[in-house]
Amino acid sequence: MKILLGGGGTGGHLFPCLAVADRLLELGHEILYVGTVNGVEGRKQELLPRNRVLLNVKGVRGKGIKSVLNLFTVLRSTGEALKIIRDFKPDKVVLFGGYVSFPLGVSAWLSGVPLILQEQNSIPGKTNRFLSRFSKKVLVGYRSGERFFGEKAVFTGNPVRKEIILAAREREKVRQKALNELRLNPDKKTLLVIGGSQGALWLNEIMEKTVPLLKRYRDKLQVVHISGEGKSPELQSIYRKANIDARVFPFFEEVWKLYAVADGVISRSGALAVSEIALFGIPALFVPFPYAVDDHQYYNAKEIEEQEGCFLRRQEEITPNLLVELIEKLLFDIIVVRKFSENIKKFGIEDSAEKIVKEILSDG
Repeated sequence: MKILLGGGGTGGHLFPCLAVADRLLELGHEILYVGTVNGVEGRKQELLPRNRVLLNVKGVRGKGIKSVLNLFTVLRSTGEALKIIRDFKPDKVVLFGGYVSFPLGVSAWLSGVPLILQEQNSIPGKTNRFLSRFSKKVLVGYRSGERFFGEKAVFTGNPVRKEIILAAREREKVRQKALNELRLNPDKKTLLVIGGSQGALWLNEIMEKTVPLLKRYRDKLQVVHISGEGKSPELQSIYRKANIDARVFPFFEEVWKLYAVADGVISRSGALAVSEIALFGIPALFVPFPYAVDDHQYYNAKEIEEQEGCFLRRQEEITPNLLVELIEKLLFDIIVVRKFSENIKKFGIEDSAEKIVKEILSDG
């Protein structure tokens, strides 16, 4: 079967798409990946399938002339997408979100090619809501997302990279290697602080204020902190002054190693981060990005909180003193650790990519 896969812009759209692409290629199907030069896929082309096309498309946002120019770009990209579909002649088009999904989805409909959508978040974005009227089915990452698409919704969970799945399966083995690689102390509890592409700045700022209050845990606590670009030296200095052992990275490609060593995590609640953390069963404090469309990050973690699988706090609620209290519970309260680990793991779906591939290849 010939399948066109589209999605990207952020890792949350790209990596699920790549996980499914890998599985389809393993099964011998022909794929074409379509993304945008303006997204993470444009900067990380080495991760993409060999058969790929990157369009120059952005979202229709902004006001005045900017909005008009972006609309013109989308219309032009739709023309390019029509040509790609007519040249490749796919049996199906499968879209994972991001700016490229709109022109590809409209072009699939105009070309009469069956369209399948994958929605990662608990509350779908406007593009998928619009395109769902033309689609055969919508594969949702959250049960709570089913209500938006009616009979077209199929719950599959969110696919994650095979490296994540393998590391979760062999966590102790990966953990030992990563502890050595990062020169971490196996006798200390490891806190992972990770903000994602949009959310690192506030987490950096609250940790700057909180680190001095963590001094009393310095003999049994170490931190791995993903800071985003430009903040690593400053943060490393703050940890050093508090005499807390820390590894601060602007970005860490092999994130599964960090999950393997983490005893607790403070994270934004993007759909991909939640899915990955759940697979590892890491006790978590989720702090949703407050400007996410329709507040979807809050609802990504809300169901887990309701099942006593995590802490969920809005960033305006968090003070340094509260954060110290929550960190202490995540790492050192045996009852909380066991409960959170067991309950969040129930939300980790290891075979999501296989479920999605099955839906793609089915006739329905």
